[in-house]
Amino acid sequence: MDSSALTGSERLQIWITGCGGFLGKRLTQHLAEQGHSIVGLSRRNCASADRSVVIDLAAPDACSTLKDLIRETGRPDVVIHAAAKQPGFGKLSEFIDSNVGSTSNLLEALEIYPPRQIIYTSTLSVYGRPGSLPVKETSPAGGTLPYGATKRWAEQLFEAFQHRSGIVVLRLPSLFGLGQADSFIDGLARSAKRDDPIELFSRGTLIRDVLHVNDVVTAIDTCMRRPPNAKFSLLNLGCGQAIRTIDYARQLVDALESDSDIVPVDRQSSLFDLYADITEARRQIAFEPMSLAESMKVYADELRA
Repeated sequence: MDSSALTGSERLQIWITGCGGFLGKRLTQHLAEQGHSIVGLSRRNCASADRSVVIDLAAPDACSTLKDLIRETGRPDVVIHAAAKQPGFGKLSEFIDSNVGSTSNLLEALEIYPPRQIIYTSTLSVYGRPGSLPVKETSPAGGTLPYGATKRWAEQLFEAFQHRSGIVVLRLPSLFGLGQADSFIDGLARSAKRDDPIELFSRGTLIRDVLHVNDVVTAIDTCMRRPPNAKFSLLNLGCGQAIRTIDYARQLVDALESDSDIVPVDRQSSLFDLYADITEARRQIAFEPMSLAESMKVYADELRA
């Protein structure tokens, strides 16, 4: 892809799928403030978008609805595909519909009028339980759980679309920030705000990879302003370090000025150590996440506000 295609101060028409979700809301607000025209696509209305289209992208009529939208508003310059069924309970068919079917419908609608760039927010879960750390983009992929498996299948659909648009796939860790409810860090914050004891399984030694949502918003903005040169780019995002759960807890308790005691317990977690090598993201899009202390301060300030 032409590396200058999306640079400059031009006003872009940007489609954001999943704009009603945690990351989607942040992206919509940020890019709207940058002066871009935002079309939000979600099952819920998105107040920050210039135009909000309430749509189930996995529905049989989704493709025709999207084609009608293109005929009405013109082709988008950029599409950010952040819609997904998140990890947790659910039938395999539900994950396939939400993560694969929605992607297929989106790409079919864009086939005739492809955007200059598509950015897909995937997940580090595609690596499953890794054989070595940190995981690299060249590490084996294909998680055995429905969420990771279906996100990987969607990545492959985008890889097949690179003849039409420049594709950037970002594999994300767990995200936290104001408005998120079910991440590891948000759970710690609820206890810390109440000054409750914080129990950490595996004696707090489990390695987790998490990012404040602002780091991902910045990375996506950079991908638009200074796109990678390749037609298809696959990049890990993450904290870039082997950070233990006890390290996260200590920093967050300090940032919130909480009186919570941190209690490492012997009970083993069902999770496994995981963090990503972000060398390629640093090289290709100058990605540099906030330090642990900085990200916890930003989050604490959000919660106070």
